[in-house]
Amino acid sequence: MALILSAPALLLLLVFFAGPFVFLLRLSFYAPAAGRGFYQSGTWTAENYTALFSDAYFRQVLLFTLLLALGVTALVLLLALPLSLFIHALPPRQKPVALAAVVLPKLASMLVVVYGLQAMLSSSGIVNQALEAIGFVRQPLRLSRNLFGAVLGETYLLLPYAVLVLLVSLGRIDSALAPAARGLGASPWQTFRRITMPLLAPGLAIAVQLTLAWALGAFIGPLLLGSPNEITLAVEVQRQTIENNHWPRGAAMAAILLIVVSLLLTVSGFALRSLSRRGVQ
Repeated sequence: MALILSAPALLLLLVFFAGPFVFLLRLSFYAPAAGRGFYQSGTWTAENYTALFSDAYFRQVLLFTLLLALGVTALVLLLALPLSLFIHALPPRQKPVALAAVVLPKLASMLVVVYGLQAMLSSSGIVNQALEAIGFVRQPLRLSRNLFGAVLGETYLLLPYAVLVLLVSLGRIDSALAPAARGLGASPWQTFRRITMPLLAPGLAIAVQLTLAWALGAFIGPLLLGSPNEITLAVEVQRQTIENNHWPRGAAMAAILLIVVSLLLTVSGFALRSLSRRGVQ
């Protein structure tokens, strides 16, 4: 019965994930186009992969993608955890308003949101105007088209997902546990460390994996808020396929990115589950 009920989801995965992934792998083993077309059909070659791993520029892009993803994930969690705890502690009438403020940016187009960030972070934007008005700076700061802009953009785009996951996890914790611990003499920090965090660990693990997966595929933030030095694998795939018309190399990059995402999610999943078990014990 369980297999029958899950059949539509399995079919969806096969059609819209496994199928395109197999085609992507096959495309990465084609020889590049010679003249017209995207590739030379009927060819088999591993040159696209060997050329990538022997290319210092590709290794630099791969390393930057990993470091950016880890940094953004850490920053998102540092912001999402206290924000989720704050929203969870609000009175029932104020929670929907706070939750709407978190979710509202996701209801708009991603490009609209990023362009809005560009306007805010520009030399004549509201952020620099406010800093100059309070005397914090004498001349506008460069807040976009650099690493700061790329990190800020990705953090802003991914923060709502982590907050929503953590809010759901917090809502499943028995509200009587914290007052009971306080009544037994535990301090607020002891209550948070010994009660809330262990019970929140599964939700925190999901938030880490979700944020990491999205951050590894960062595209809009580095492309529109970063400089040419902030190039991720997702941006480079777009350049190779659309700008350079080198579809086999772009497919090889995309396949490597998918493999890296899968490996990191698997490793992080095992590590986080181990930490969750230790926390519960």
